[in-house]
Amino acid sequence: MLLAIDSFLIIEKLALIVIVVMSSLVVAMYATYGERKVAAIMQDRRGPNRAGPFGLFQPLADGLKLFFKEEIIPNLSSKFLFILGPCLAMLTAMMTSAVIPWGDKVHFFDRDISLQIADIDIGILYVFGVVSMCVWYHDRKLGK
Repeated sequence: MLLAIDSFLIIEKLALIVIVVMSSLVVAMYATYGERKVAAIMQDRRGPNRAGPFGLFQPLADGLKLFFKEEIIPNLSSKFLFILGPCLAMLTAMMTSAVIPWGDKVHFFDRDISLQIADIDIGILYVFGVVSMCVWYHDRKLGK
């Protein structure tokens, strides 16, 4: 077969993508929690303490609230483009994590699984290209 695709390779890369995205979201959630706690200390107030012990479930409550929040789209705008803009910004930010080696190879189910989504030789050039796309997008968004 000319282009034999290993289906297990696709499954393991998709699983690695899900793990990287979810761990990035968890880090962002608790970085926000830490920022709120530090701001509360600096402003001499209690900070997030209502959801769970010491307010540790506050990021989950914020995410749940954001998920069920009503989305207001301006009447004269394109709904597709209004949704696509933030998705492109998030996509370019997450694409940079594709070439980062998250660890050594792991032996799992008689296979050596690489903890890198895309193993390319010019990874740093890829990161620079993706970051420049993100900067170009934000430059266009601000109307320069």
